[in-house]
Amino acid sequence: MTDIQIEEKNGILGLANRFNQISINLTTGTWSGRDLTTDTLVFKDAQFRVDKYGQPTWAAPETDITWTRETSTSVFGPGETAILTFIPRAGYEPTRILTIRLYEDHAFIEIGWGITNPFDYPVRIKDVEVLYGGELFAGQTVDQPRVLRSGAGAEPNQVEKGWEIEAHNGALLTYENRGARRSLFAGGLAYKEFARRVELLNGEKVWRHPGRSILKREGFRNMSIACWDPQGKMIPPKTTYMSPDTVYLDVVTADPFASAEAYGEALRKANNAHPKTYDFPTLCGWMVSTKHLGEGKPINNSPGLVEQTRIAKERGFMKYSPLAVRLEPDTYCQGYYGNTQQGWWDNEHWGMYGPGGGGAPDPDAASLQKPYETFAKFCRAVSDLGGIPFTYFQSSMPSNDFAVAHPDWMLNNDISQLHLHHAHHRPLVRYDYTETGFRDHCLNVWKRLRRAGLKGIKFDYPETAWASHGGFEDTSFTTTSAYCEMYRLCREGLGEEGYIHERNLGGATHEAAPRLDATAGIVDLQRVWGDASHFEPEMASRMGLRWYKSRTVFIYYPDGKSFHSDGKALPTYKRRAFLTLIAFLSGRLEIGTSIGSMTDEMFHDTTRLYPMLGGTTSPRPVDMLLDKAHPEVYVYTVTNDWCQVLLVNNNKRGSKVISAPISGDQAATGSLGLDAGASYHVFDFWNQAYVGLFKGTGSVSMKLRAGEVAMLSVRQVMDHPQAVSTNRHIMQGMMECHDITWNPQEKALTGAVDVIGGEEFILTIAGNGLTPKHCDNAVIQKRVGEKGLIDLMFSNPENTSQSFELRF
Repeated sequence: MTDIQIEEKNGILGLANRFNQISINLTTGTWSGRDLTTDTLVFKDAQFRVDKYGQPTWAAPETDITWTRETSTSVFGPGETAILTFIPRAGYEPTRILTIRLYEDHAFIEIGWGITNPFDYPVRIKDVEVLYGGELFAGQTVDQPRVLRSGAGAEPNQVEKGWEIEAHNGALLTYENRGARRSLFAGGLAYKEFARRVELLNGEKVWRHPGRSILKREGFRNMSIACWDPQGKMIPPKTTYMSPDTVYLDVVTADPFASAEAYGEALRKANNAHPKTYDFPTLCGWMVSTKHLGEGKPINNSPGLVEQTRIAKERGFMKYSPLAVRLEPDTYCQGYYGNTQQGWWDNEHWGMYGPGGGGAPDPDAASLQKPYETFAKFCRAVSDLGGIPFTYFQSSMPSNDFAVAHPDWMLNNDISQLHLHHAHHRPLVRYDYTETGFRDHCLNVWKRLRRAGLKGIKFDYPETAWASHGGFEDTSFTTTSAYCEMYRLCREGLGEEGYIHERNLGGATHEAAPRLDATAGIVDLQRVWGDASHFEPEMASRMGLRWYKSRTVFIYYPDGKSFHSDGKALPTYKRRAFLTLIAFLSGRLEIGTSIGSMTDEMFHDTTRLYPMLGGTTSPRPVDMLLDKAHPEVYVYTVTNDWCQVLLVNNNKRGSKVISAPISGDQAATGSLGLDAGASYHVFDFWNQAYVGLFKGTGSVSMKLRAGEVAMLSVRQVMDHPQAVSTNRHIMQGMMECHDITWNPQEKALTGAVDVIGGEEFILTIAGNGLTPKHCDNAVIQKRVGEKGLIDLMFSNPENTSQSFELRF
């Protein structure tokens, strides 16, 4: 047994651990939740409803409620589940099952559900509100409320004033109750067949017609959490279905940053998510080839990208990281009577059609060209040069001749609308990812490409694979699970080492397909913006305000970026700004400037990002609750006494002083969260300048030009010499310095640094009152105008880890 109590008393079923108390009325079926750590009633009298958004014309049947208890261990450890069964006495409603699970060592509540179909006909379930209309804020004050949606894909997500929100995936609510901070996070946990919806509303939401809703009972402040799918789950007659999809609810964790981060860790664990670090830049052949985003240089073909890889090697880029090159065979339907490479996905068709608008088959303009006329030859040539080969698929935009050859592989087995003219990204005939033959075909394609050496894939226009109207051969699939099947087949075929990229832009242009977390544990990368080679503040927000899922569950990135604008090189500070923001917040850089067109300075600045920051932690947007349009201060905690701080001026015009308190309540002040009783060295990476010595009660400030950033290393002053920065990497010692240790007996600072062959490595040291005498394997150089600081200069003709001993 666990330390979790479950007992029935006077018609009330109670569940409790040291964090939560859940009370379920076994007569009405409503349930409430209390935070035991503060003895706060968080929500009360929530209902459990299934498919209640039809037009009500008959009374709900009377229901008998029974319950059982289950003790078990999941990926989160030991826990107890109360399983409640709602059995209608009459009518057409199926039997509903609600599961509420508490854990010994976690503050969140896990909510699940199931359906028993007692009828002789199938039942299709579309909308399951595991918690509906739970009244919020009873007995509380609600001061300074803020909400943040758990965005996915290209969905905007900014901190919003107030407490009301309607969100896919999940939402964070934080506010003050009589001066005490409270937070709530609700969202999807385990994903398989349904999407999630979270609503915090002033009024009761009622659907009258599809796509239109109204509120009634204004003043009724309530929360609802649902699992939903446009097609729904088909449950056969006389069958019980227990959904693998669960919901997360944390009403206990008060700090909003900790609340969101706890959710991200749980989402990662529930879906076995482990997005791979993109420890290399990706050169987009398509972007470079365009004039409006790139250079108009025709490199989006196998010889062109092999040549770019060769140039990168000759310029020494491979000393820092590999280079990924992405070949994009993106012929569209408006060309050769609707015929493209799509669906065939073989060397013959990739060697027949060129990228772009299509046209008659032309091997001289095709994606695969001699001497790399097969994917195997292309991948081998790139890999032999130290590169990484990627490519591109259109998710559900079949070539007309492929659809004619395989009509049974299309939704509804129907190709009758092939003749209709349509926008290239809105085909009327689409693949059926539930059809056995097509799934086998896809898996064979991925296995073949894996054998050829392909390492990564971008799924373009994934909205076309969101089959909201169904038409599946296998009716056990939901819209959500059929959508995920496209990626799952790719994952199975490419293997765990493959890099999978979901470009879900959604919105009206792409049929308003929802942007979801449903691919957690399958997909590595989601794109947060449409085609854009520039950088703007909201791009950073769409990544940075998902910090709790970034690197933990997904990698997010804002499309490829060019080092030029209107044919002119960007100013150095603007180039360094987007490089720093993307590397720090995202962890994945895609470039739209060819390697051969990069100046030495562009080349140098790009190499400062590698090795790319990986792991499962991303910087906090610590000032997100201070009513700024976009965060200006991001903090990454390296150790308890060292953090990396990014300051950014989001103004499009005009300089501005960006400031952050070093200590204090992070949610209230946007502080770095450091010790008020200590002092700190602050060093500016890009300017390679010592900013100064700051007390913990003070603030760090920088005057920045419009769009400029400062990457600062903030380290607590020690009672002995210490490292304060390097010239090698924006993380200023985290990635490229190892085992730096002070030996008080020897009065020596020792360690090792990763030196790039042919490049001078500088390690900046603060003596903290001691004077350096000698250093093995490095030259000591005093810093002009910066008393007490020295530079250790390392060099080697080859890449090496170089140890040192600096004596004082």
